[in-house]
Amino acid sequence: MFTYQKDTKSLFVAECGKKDFWREIRKSSTAFNIDTRRDILRAVDANDEEAIQKWAEHTDYQKFMLKTLRGLKTKTGKEKWQKKPLDKKLLAWADDLKKSLTAFQFSCYQFDEATVKTKDGKTKKGARRVLKGCHLNGLVMLDIDHVDNPMEVWEKLQKCEALMARVVLVHITSSGRGIRIIFIADKQIGNLADNQISFAAVLGYAPDQSCIDATRNSFAPKEDEILFIDEERLFSYYDEEFDKEFTPQYRDKKTQPLHHQFDADDSAAGTNHSVSAAVASKDANQEHQGDGEVDAEQVSTPVMWRGYDIQRIIDARYAAKLPCEADSNRHKESLKLATDLLLMLDGDKAQVQRIVEAQSWVKEIIEERDENVGQTVESAASCIAEKEKKYASALPSKAMLAAIQESCGKTYQEITKAQTAAVTLKDDDMSRWLWEWGAEIEALSEEYPLLKDICKGLKRNQYPAALFVAGGLMMTLMTRCTYRFYHRPEELRRLNNSTLIIGDPASGKSFATRLFKLLASPIVAADKIGKDAINAYREQMRTKGANKEKPKKPKVVVRIHPARTSNAQFIQDMVNAVEDVNGEPMQLHMLTFDTELDNTLSLQKGGSYIDKQALQLKAFHNEEDGQAYSNVDSVFQEFYVIWNFIYTGTPIALKKMVNEQNFGSGLATRLTCIPLPATNFEMMSRESFVDYDSDERLKAWAEKLDRMKGELSVQKIVDELYDWTARRMEDAKENDSKADEMLLKRCAYHGLNFAAPFIVMRHWDKMKQDGNYWCGEFETDEVDWKLAELIVNIQYACQRHYFGAMAENYFDNKLKDASVNVQRKQKTYEGFERLPEEFTSEDVMRCFNLKSGSAVYMRISRLQKDHLIEKTDEFVDGGTTKSRYRKTGVMMS
Repeated sequence: MFTYQKDTKSLFVAECGKKDFWREIRKSSTAFNIDTRRDILRAVDANDEEAIQKWAEHTDYQKFMLKTLRGLKTKTGKEKWQKKPLDKKLLAWADDLKKSLTAFQFSCYQFDEATVKTKDGKTKKGARRVLKGCHLNGLVMLDIDHVDNPMEVWEKLQKCEALMARVVLVHITSSGRGIRIIFIADKQIGNLADNQISFAAVLGYAPDQSCIDATRNSFAPKEDEILFIDEERLFSYYDEEFDKEFTPQYRDKKTQPLHHQFDADDSAAGTNHSVSAAVASKDANQEHQGDGEVDAEQVSTPVMWRGYDIQRIIDARYAAKLPCEADSNRHKESLKLATDLLLMLDGDKAQVQRIVEAQSWVKEIIEERDENVGQTVESAASCIAEKEKKYASALPSKAMLAAIQESCGKTYQEITKAQTAAVTLKDDDMSRWLWEWGAEIEALSEEYPLLKDICKGLKRNQYPAALFVAGGLMMTLMTRCTYRFYHRPEELRRLNNSTLIIGDPASGKSFATRLFKLLASPIVAADKIGKDAINAYREQMRTKGANKEKPKKPKVVVRIHPARTSNAQFIQDMVNAVEDVNGEPMQLHMLTFDTELDNTLSLQKGGSYIDKQALQLKAFHNEEDGQAYSNVDSVFQEFYVIWNFIYTGTPIALKKMVNEQNFGSGLATRLTCIPLPATNFEMMSRESFVDYDSDERLKAWAEKLDRMKGELSVQKIVDELYDWTARRMEDAKENDSKADEMLLKRCAYHGLNFAAPFIVMRHWDKMKQDGNYWCGEFETDEVDWKLAELIVNIQYACQRHYFGAMAENYFDNKLKDASVNVQRKQKTYEGFERLPEEFTSEDVMRCFNLKSGSAVYMRISRLQKDHLIEKTDEFVDGGTTKSRYRKTGVMMS
């Protein structure tokens, strides 16, 4: 049960039955209006002069022109309309064709009767399509607009049985660039908006926020573009409980979602329409209201700001008193309103102009003195530009801020803060990057052959996880090696890692167990001697009589410890694990490997296993710790935490380990968290051949690396990492992102530590045997830097993926009492996107808004070093030799 109007100019709505529905769909005018509108939009967008002229000569267009001119009341209005360019007039006709289509209101089964006074003074009575008179039926209309191929959405929907069970109608929208889905609401999910968000999220799309109004029109589609229809439920469905619960709320204009939230970036679908079309539509609407029979609520589409109706905010601002002629403040207030709206709507001048022109008091000055609202908006934009030269960001006026809080129930800062996780990377970005990183690892395997054995049997998007697990194990084997970093180079650094492989259950994390068994085998073998000695000692302690002399506890080296290890045992073994290396005592790394991070965390919640987090924090930089307990078995001394750990676990377990409450501890930037992607219903490759040689190669290299010692000659890599970090820090500075700065600072350590074992293996021919150990100097090259650069890029991207939002919230919460939260904009990313594929230094200055030639030179240098651009040729312009460049990469947003 739902209602319909013959067109949007109709005064009243009527109940729509099956015969009514198909009659309106099959009308010849329906297909004509839709096809004509699409052709006009295409012609204007493509600037197809031949097609534009064809439609300008069409009889129906000429009729539209005459009707429009008759509807204009003033000479000024008629002259203004005549002066409009042909393309804008055609777009206005296209909009009129759309509004002439039959409009269905799928979410309402009836509207209250109302009395309407017509232009000729008569009164008419009937059911009016206004929100305060609606009655909900329990059907939801979902629009997914501006998609290149609407059929892709339909194919996704068909694959989801749970969603299809609720669907009653699917069709292509009149623009041809969207799809409309009518489905049954779930009261447990919430109101119409909640159901839209929930349903669209499963499909991986964002709903059109302008459709949250229950009275929203759905224009008739062409019959051959109806993809699915369940006639029985479409024409008879009614949910009485849904009606009783939500109809009163909608009649009270409470249309926002109750339990969900629209994404900040998912603005109303209309945002992507061509500006010319939008302006033309508005001009036509404003200047010819037809017969004056339709009120604003009936035909207007609400403009949304972060999920809130912006007109309601404006109404709240001017609730006390509207600007008026008596106060001589209408122009001044329109300038203030335009300034506020530009700040709120990201500088969209066309959108702001339409909203300002729609205000009743602005219409008055347009009518009285032909007020140039476009110029008012330009003046407001100039004022904002001047402010932004002095301040990092600007806020709307105090009056607008107060109106936002009154209308939305939240402050401006609360709304914008919740929706500005600028550095957080989306899952689809990470999924794509994993494949790209896997391809780079595969290419590097020609120079680093052991990567083929490490990644054996895995999909390419699982290669990054394998690289980091193997790197963590092999750097632990190289525990007797050191290097010097660019920060405090007088200190010898150790190869440390705290690695987490994060994936859903049964996503293939078992590969890590294989690598542990093979690569950690030298440590396991060495530990066996110590473990046998301790077990023999304990056996003697159990069998000795009470008065017998007790044996002395042996001092042994045991380096591998499971998650179920008491702190006393762990610290005792860590203190004991000391070896003479080049005449100096050197503490060897402890190693913990566990395939269940959740189990590891549970064990640390109580008993003698508690409080490993303090050790985890200090392990990355080998910081000093100590203990002084009274029991005789515990070590009473200071010690350095030398411990590498590798865990695999689920996102839920990671959330327990690092969350908003403990984010400030610094553990997040010490961790190397690598995602293991979902299998997406794909079977693993079936293996029938047992490759023993691969396992033996891994074991052989493990034996060699376990015998490495001395200082690594990796200074060139350290220098490159310094430059890489400096470039990223400049980006963070430009973006005013303290979150990026925090996540960036330790990335260089990860880049060097994980690359070191592979670099050593590549230069093994330079190693010389010194007793039982291997050591030697070697010189790194571009290939080695390519590996280290890949690793540091992966680390930085994964840091932002897992901890970007937490980092943003951490700094926002530090400033929660401040009146201004800085809006972070990725200027570097936006500037790079604006660059054409081929460009010159002048383009760089313009796109990045740089002020000097030296700044342009530095920017080009950074982009070249990051392999994002390359120089193609030189040319002479005005007697000056200039360079031409082209893009070669994609900058991470």
